[in-house]
Amino acid sequence: MNPTGRTCRWSEAIIQTIRFLGVVILVNLVVLLLIPFLGLGVILFFVANGYLLGREYFEQAALRYRSREELKELRSRHGVKIFFCGLVIAGFIAIPLLNLLTPLFATAFMVHVHKRLTGSVPVNTD
Repeated sequence: MNPTGRTCRWSEAIIQTIRFLGVVILVNLVVLLLIPFLGLGVILFFVANGYLLGREYFEQAALRYRSREELKELRSRHGVKIFFCGLVIAGFIAIPLLNLLTPLFATAFMVHVHKRLTGSVPVNTD
């Protein structure tokens, strides 16, 4: 693990963002179609977006310090914790006006979650 992290190439970030956008649109369309049949709109919204937001923001934080293989192993080992952290982000996103700060909050939150789950502490190089 690189204690100071690595920079993300623009091409990698754009590809990851487009892939995530596609998954979000697809999952939310499915949730939208299921709402009239199941009547569980709010619950489905939070479950779907909790999973998606937790996964994406955790990946964003962890990929600065870990390889994709290590990330997959971390997600499989800590999937439930990451999901519940995603529910916190989904709750944040449901608050009008405050939701505009979601990218800042979610990124900082998941960096702390990643550090806590892995026990890694950044090294001060000063």
